[in-house]
Amino acid sequence: MPEMHDTVIVGGGQAGLAMSYHLRQRGREHVILERRRVAERWRTERWDSLRLQFSNNWLELPGRPYMGTDPDVFAHSSDVVRFIVDYAAEIEAPVHTGVEVTSLSPSEGNGGYAIEITNGPINAQHVVIATGPFQRPLIPDFGRAIPLVVYQTDTSHYRNAAELPPGSVLVVGTGNSGC
Repeated sequence: MPEMHDTVIVGGGQAGLAMSYHLRQRGREHVILERRRVAERWRTERWDSLRLQFSNNWLELPGRPYMGTDPDVFAHSSDVVRFIVDYAAEIEAPVHTGVEVTSLSPSEGNGGYAIEITNGPINAQHVVIATGPFQRPLIPDFGRAIPLVVYQTDTSHYRNAAELPPGSVLVVGTGNSGC
């Protein structure tokens, strides 16, 4: 018989941890399923010199306001990772790492949801998808028509300028990452 939870949160980043905080405040049983580690994208999908795009006084999560001494500085991504990981420990978030959700569907008969994960099925009355809005880079279709001799990358794979070939660089996109 699959294990049963009131709420399953998919994703162990800021959104999943914030939801965990609020569920715990309300006494709701829940687990967080994270396919890798807490704050994984901050660890492995950010370039070396990335700094938070807002000043540190915006670096907060529910129940954990910014408590540093440099509110007007922009935190390095490694500081953001440390903040998120420390927060998960502080709120005693029930995170299960190394657990990938492979499918989600309505349960038969009892309401709720059937969830397939890497080590078997589980069920939940409620599911929160907290995986973030930008899991995959949006590469325009015309990118496939560009000759392979033109190096192309995206912000989830870019680490630093040393990996770029010599020559001019064209940045496509004016979002925070492109800017």
